[in-house]
Amino acid sequence: MSLIARLVLFVPALIAGWFVSREDPRYWVIALVIALVFLALTLVANMYLPNIFAKKDKR
Repeated sequence: MSLIARLVLFVPALIAGWFVSREDPRYWVIALVIALVFLALTLVANMYLPNIFAKKDKR
């Protein structure tokens, strides 16, 4: 389970590293926020993109 969590937080940790130093105590908080935004965008894309592609196929 910890391997899955590490894989999920890898990309947000890289993005947070661009803006905040790893020694800053807020680093993992910012990485978590970026991960939640990434997860939310992925879920929204999974909800709406299949419908968009299905409508294009019907034409």
